[in-house]
Amino acid sequence: LTRNELSVRRVYCGGKFFEVKNSGYEPEGEIFVDGKIADPPNHPDLLLAGKISALCANAQLAYLPESKSWKISGDPVEASMLVFSQILGFHREIMENEMPRLHEIPFDYRTKIHMSLHRDAKENFLAVAGAPENILELSQSLWSPDKNTRLSAEDKKRLEEVFFKMSREGLRVIALAVSRTRESAVSENHLPEISFVGFLGMKDVLRDEAREAVEKVQAAGIRVVMITGDHIITAGAIAGEAGIDCRGKEIITGDEIEKMSASELAARAGKVCVFARVMPEHKMRIIEAYKSRGEIIAMTGDGVNDTLSLAAADLGVAMGKIGTEVAKEAADIVILDDNFGSLTAGVREGRNIFKTIKKVILYLFSTSAGELLSIFATFAIGFPLPIQAVQILWLNLVTDGFLTVALAMDPREKGLLDRNYRKTAKKIIDSLMTQRIILMSLTMMVGTLYLFGKYYHEDIVKGWTISLTTLAVFQWFNVWNCRSETKSVFRTNPFSNKYLFLAMFIVIFLQIMALHVPFMQKVLYTVPLSAGEWAMIIAVAFSIVIVEEIRKLLYRIKNKE
Repeated sequence: LTRNELSVRRVYCGGKFFEVKNSGYEPEGEIFVDGKIADPPNHPDLLLAGKISALCANAQLAYLPESKSWKISGDPVEASMLVFSQILGFHREIMENEMPRLHEIPFDYRTKIHMSLHRDAKENFLAVAGAPENILELSQSLWSPDKNTRLSAEDKKRLEEVFFKMSREGLRVIALAVSRTRESAVSENHLPEISFVGFLGMKDVLRDEAREAVEKVQAAGIRVVMITGDHIITAGAIAGEAGIDCRGKEIITGDEIEKMSASELAARAGKVCVFARVMPEHKMRIIEAYKSRGEIIAMTGDGVNDTLSLAAADLGVAMGKIGTEVAKEAADIVILDDNFGSLTAGVREGRNIFKTIKKVILYLFSTSAGELLSIFATFAIGFPLPIQAVQILWLNLVTDGFLTVALAMDPREKGLLDRNYRKTAKKIIDSLMTQRIILMSLTMMVGTLYLFGKYYHEDIVKGWTISLTTLAVFQWFNVWNCRSETKSVFRTNPFSNKYLFLAMFIVIFLQIMALHVPFMQKVLYTVPLSAGEWAMIIAVAFSIVIVEEIRKLLYRIKNKE
């Protein structure tokens, strides 16, 4: 949904808001305060925020001459902190030469804090960055260039309001803090006094096509649920910008997920549009919750932490550009352009492929069942076999072969991305297809045996020819029935599939050859038919269209289509 190019846009420190204006990851820009360009040396709190950002950023920034752009490697959040620090004139490599790193506690999804301890002239310098709620909880004082002051409950409440205000603007907020200590190492359970410094508000710009893409996906009857590590307020704001439908829905956090049982999470999952402050292990619980509801889950992801959830989902979708190799390996589909809108094309193509497979299977099963029933029925009523083995081979290889390939080339149906699209059953052969197979095969059986019974007494070869031709013509008509489950064959554009017309011409020509070429007559046990006999066969075989049209009409009436 976003470009995944975070950049610091607002900074809060010293009781003031600073605006940062730059382009992407380019380490140049201007900083404004109260609408005027700020001179950083006049704002020691701003400089301290830049210093902490530099020391807590492990990302790398490089300029690519060939594309004339700046690229990063590492975490986008730390990359944006690095760019911000360089705008203020800080360079991490130079700083670490003067202030060597003594100890580091990398960012952890549970603690949501990153600490970096550096040697300084008198006392070691501890730079702290992380989630605002966690930093505020750890902070005991409020940093000031003159003298730190005790951080009271009122101060924390005021800072929380600032944090919420920035979050409502769709900014991902990172809190900064600092400490001076003589210790050469720190631990989560043994920390020196932490002084709160300020907030960095980062913006991850939505892709230009994001909102339209989300609307298309939702219009296709697919529910979009956002899972993010952002604060609940930020997550809600971004979801609104992206057009995710949260009407009547709720946003729940990772902390709430921790307190829920599997059944409770499954019950609430249907009403959730955003999961916020989520940790990687929560994603697995979310997937299981939706699966327990009988939902089909497509999960998007790009990082190593997404690997398990991509594999666990019904459909794992990895990003092709920014995705890690591990994520791509775990996924079922890789989106090469990282565009959420590409999912709509995938959904449309997937639904079309599934429908095409069902058409072909319906055609093959119904025609084959018609042949089998015709043979079995003769035993019950005392008729001789209505068709020879070589004739069955002819029908299956020639008639079915050409028409099946042509049916598979049928153009994509309209409305595959409509909200009212009728989702098909998970099984390819569902109850509706079973009904159609039974109706079609019974019609073929009755029509074939009726005509065979009229001729086999006089001439058994003529009877076999009649049966072969009747079954073939039944198949010619039936292929048009199979193009749609509900739409009348008379309302379907017959010229939309030119391959089907070509296949019809070929099979009709070959069937005529089978009846009139002496060599073919000898191999297939056939004799020529008169125009009247052809007309009678066509009239009987057309009954399969009438039967299917009645079924389609009743189906449309029942489902009010």
